[in-house]
Amino acid sequence: MPVFLVKANTKTLTEQPAWLVDLHKIYTEGFAASPTSFPASFETAPSFIDKTLMQPNCWFAGALFNDHLLGAALVTEKANVWQFSFLNVRKVTQRRGVATRLLTLLAAKAQEKNVPLCLATPAGLENNAAVQALVNKLDLLIKQD
Repeated sequence: MPVFLVKANTKTLTEQPAWLVDLHKIYTEGFAASPTSFPASFETAPSFIDKTLMQPNCWFAGALFNDHLLGAALVTEKANVWQFSFLNVRKVTQRRGVATRLLTLLAAKAQEKNVPLCLATPAGLENNAAVQALVNKLDLLIKQD
């Protein structure tokens, strides 16, 4: 599926409010499918998205297709590394290469900035085997936090 990488932060989500709706759908499905993959402090997808966007250097890498986000990953920019976590794809578009394409594009963007892209698994949260397998397949540097 031909998707494009977009940076979904507070500014772009204000300019593209449909993307915020899409993020809510993406992470609502993610919460329902795997609640142990998200911090207990976030009860809903909107609270997760809103609180995350308030953090400095955090944004969502979105997989854009036909003006809609089909998948997203949280990116935290640190001085010498980009960490991604909470990779989710809408159920209706799973198994079509969206996550693979999103991570490939995100890795290329990180490489442009001369920083490695690493998987961050927040402490106390379940490690998603599917994401781990995808990262291994794409040969990304994996970092566990």
